[in-house]
Amino acid sequence: MVSPPPSTPGAPAGGTVTSTGTVGWLPQNLTLRPFMTVAELLGIDRQLTALRAIESGSVAVEDFEAVGADWDIDSRARAALDSAGLVSLSLDRPVGTLSGGETVLTALTGLRLAGDSVVLLDEPTNNLDRGARQRLYDTITAWTGALIVVSHDVTLLELMDETAELYNGSLSVVGGPYSAYRAQHEAEQEAAAQALRTAEQQLRREQRQRIEAQTRLARRQRYARTDFENKRKPKIIMNQRKAEAQVSAGKLRGELDAKVSAAQESADEQSERIRSDNRIIIDLPDPHLHSGRRLAELRSATGTSVLVQGRQ
Repeated sequence: MVSPPPSTPGAPAGGTVTSTGTVGWLPQNLTLRPFMTVAELLGIDRQLTALRAIESGSVAVEDFEAVGADWDIDSRARAALDSAGLVSLSLDRPVGTLSGGETVLTALTGLRLAGDSVVLLDEPTNNLDRGARQRLYDTITAWTGALIVVSHDVTLLELMDETAELYNGSLSVVGGPYSAYRAQHEAEQEAAAQALRTAEQQLRREQRQRIEAQTRLARRQRYARTDFENKRKPKIIMNQRKAEAQVSAGKLRGELDAKVSAAQESADEQSERIRSDNRIIIDLPDPHLHSGRRLAELRSATGTSVLVQGRQ
């Protein structure tokens, strides 16, 4: 998950973010003021107000400083809105009269006008209808700058040049869109599964060899006890052989245990490479419904049966 820049609300409590250029950010939930205008959401209200004042005869230095080099900001903003599918959208229109999709596209257009070095988009297609999503896809396809997009929208992820996944505290990057990541992920998981099978076979082999060796060792020890009890050889020789056998048995057990431990560690290591992504855990607050009442209805687009389990 990409965190917002330090200057934005919701910045991480720890760590640092370093950038050599400017960073723009489109949050997942836009914070809008009542009666905010389209120009304000685009971030051009200051330049636009100063430009209109100059056109009305103002010679104030602060107005010229506010405009800077953006003398064509009005026409550039309208052209950018048109290219995003927001044709004839008035810059003075209250944002509260826009749909959710129009609001997100307007905010994205503002980031495009700002020309930041890097722009971060946090789940930009959430709550957009099909038409707004397509216009957003078109806008991102035509984007000429650097974009970092956090999303679960597979169609959007197919537009990316690189795909990064944050999993278990580690970030991995794959060149290409989401389909390239999926292909590599599946290949890695297949290789991990094969490596796990091989490691488990080796573990069973080492365990079997330890049992066989311990069985042979126990048999020798029984023969040795019988010889000792029957006094078939001089006592000093038998005591010496007993001591040597104990040392040899201890060494053998240590070697066998070490091999089994190494095989177990290898199997555990390979097992950790196997991902369990087929479970979805949803932590819901207590709905305070009586037993037997319907809380939610889940439907599978593929017709797959789904088992839902909950804690009692």
